[in-house]
Amino acid sequence: MRILKENVLRYLGILMLIILGSYTFVVAAGISQNLATLVNTFTEGHMQEDLSFSTDKAITDSAELEKAVDAILEEYMSFDAVLSDSLTLRLLSKTEKLNIPAVIEGRTLSGPGEILLDPAFAKANGYPVGSQIEAAGKTFKVVGFVSLPHYIYPLKNVYDIMVSPNNFGVGVINREDFAGIDNAYSIYSVRFNDRTQSLNKQAAEFRERLHEKGITESDWIDIMNNKRARMAWASITGLKTMSVPVPAAMFLLCCLIIGIMIWRMIRNESVIIGTLYAQGYRRRELMRHYMAIPLLLAIAGGVIGSVLALPSIAPSVVAMVSYYNVPVTGIELSVLNVLIGILTPVLFLGLSSYLVIRSELKRSPAELMKGDKQKTKVNAFERALKLERFKFSTKFKLREQLRSISRLLFLLLGITSASVLMLLGFTIMNSMDYVFKNGTTDTYRFEYEYAFKDIQHGKAPEGAEVFSAGRFYPENNEGIEFYITGVEPDSTILTLNSRAGSPLPNNQTNITKPLADRLGIKAGDSVSFVNKQDGKAYTFHIDAVADSYAGQFIFIPIDEFNAQLGFLENSYTGLWSTKKLDIPEELLSGTKSLSETVNAMDELLGPMISMVVAMTLIACVVGLIIIYLVTSLIIEENKNTISLFKIFGYRRREIRSLILSSSTFVILAGFIISIPVMAASMSAMYGYLGAMINLVLPTIISPLYVVVCFAAIMLTYQLSKLLCAKKVNTVSMSEALKAGTE
Repeated sequence: MRILKENVLRYLGILMLIILGSYTFVVAAGISQNLATLVNTFTEGHMQEDLSFSTDKAITDSAELEKAVDAILEEYMSFDAVLSDSLTLRLLSKTEKLNIPAVIEGRTLSGPGEILLDPAFAKANGYPVGSQIEAAGKTFKVVGFVSLPHYIYPLKNVYDIMVSPNNFGVGVINREDFAGIDNAYSIYSVRFNDRTQSLNKQAAEFRERLHEKGITESDWIDIMNNKRARMAWASITGLKTMSVPVPAAMFLLCCLIIGIMIWRMIRNESVIIGTLYAQGYRRRELMRHYMAIPLLLAIAGGVIGSVLALPSIAPSVVAMVSYYNVPVTGIELSVLNVLIGILTPVLFLGLSSYLVIRSELKRSPAELMKGDKQKTKVNAFERALKLERFKFSTKFKLREQLRSISRLLFLLLGITSASVLMLLGFTIMNSMDYVFKNGTTDTYRFEYEYAFKDIQHGKAPEGAEVFSAGRFYPENNEGIEFYITGVEPDSTILTLNSRAGSPLPNNQTNITKPLADRLGIKAGDSVSFVNKQDGKAYTFHIDAVADSYAGQFIFIPIDEFNAQLGFLENSYTGLWSTKKLDIPEELLSGTKSLSETVNAMDELLGPMISMVVAMTLIACVVGLIIIYLVTSLIIEENKNTISLFKIFGYRRREIRSLILSSSTFVILAGFIISIPVMAASMSAMYGYLGAMINLVLPTIISPLYVVVCFAAIMLTYQLSKLLCAKKVNTVSMSEALKAGTE
């Protein structure tokens, strides 16, 4: 207790790092495990589909088809009811075998004229349980809120990115309520009973069966490429991934600083230790004494961090579930996670401290009783810099850092970690903003996109351009899915630029940069891809790589696309238009508005800004603790020097500059190193995200945000100097005289 009281703030700083590490691990692991359990339980218990599609004619012998492909097949109705110019409600008929609705509030449907709503849509647009809603020319009573296994992330179109409950929602009604609703269409869901086989292989066999019966399918969506189902797993995996490195980094920093402090303590008390050895004390008794400090800090920090994390898990899971529509059947608090949160810092700090203490205590009593000799040995770094050429203040500051490599390493790693954490939040926000706002509007000059269920023929209406699109994947990698799109050679709506900024012509084959990077394709390559529609491989010659992040696409002239896939001349599957077109809903498989995408991005940036602010504050706290710990160690080690400075007549300002500002070089180096480290981390994270939900984001580092983060780090540095300035002022001139006497 005496040792702890001598440096209360220093040990409190270490304690806070341990608490943050344990808290982060327990919360992230708790959220990911609970969300994974909820999603798994929901999708399996309520029979999530493996794929869905529409057909040109009804499947009459569904029982025979189910038996032939060993699957469950169910048809349901769908209709997009326009409630206003910017609000659409998708009405779905209640199902019994697949995608079974889960009522999360209120009651289930019991008769005609009743509806279950998506809770986010209901909350955003003011439809509580018991209210009424006008849709499709009918009045429905809201009897409850519902979660659907195939609309966990309720996107209007599967190729959208952002959910916007202010623009789109889902409602479930009885099948008989579709009577009288014109243009409602049927969708078939399929779930294969054999969960071990490849989904693509089973889907290909199922598709062949349909073709044998003379049925043509459209809007074919398999679950692995359906963002409505896969987006939640991206969050779960991201949380699981982040639950390990962030706490581990904090624990490693604690190991380094506690090791330095214990090493210094033993060196300072070596005479006492040698005397105790001589009096008969055993090594294990002294080991137990010095091990008590790191173990006490590790246990206290682990327990406090884990206990504080437990009440944070439930509200965090509920917040995530409000974003992903999953019923909360129960939230479990894992005892194992709590034990890991407590035992990990004990293991980290205990092992590192034991190695440091053991290396010092193995010296003989006579050697220990001689005391700690001040070593002025010049290391390789100091020799390489040739400090003699610098003025005294610069030379003193550099030497102060280089004489303790372990302390220098701790400060460098700490500032780098805090800077990476701070830059991470800003970069994620900047990357998403760039892709979904700047990247999209720079590439596409249209407002509306219309996708047809069946192939159309002829010319585009005024103000619109035709396109044809098909989903493809590399022959050896079924997990990567992208669109090859045929566009008009003289298109003015699609604008692609090269890396140099010059426009690329649309009468050649262009690939967007994220897809080219992901597949390792360069300009001039000839590549072969499999069409998901017919399972055949097609070869394309890539003419240029477009510097565009507005999706993963290969754009080719539409005539070449139609000829390759065997479509008739003047065929197309969609329209791009600068104005709203009057197209019958029954012909369309989906519509997309670019302004809605931008608005949805604006909605997402609201909570993202809060996340970035939280990450910045945490990074500042971590940086403050680390800089304070290092600065207090420097003051402790330089008491005699500070005392001599005062004797020689140095002013307080000059002494503070020499002692407290000696870390400036390391702070700058740590921040500079953090930029490439963060970029590499983001590239790895985005690569993993692409594998999970088939979405590729670029790492866009904004100079403005770099300056903001640098300013935050420097302000933190100045604050730590202010906290330590009092310590410098309290060092008396007599310290140097005491040292000489000893």
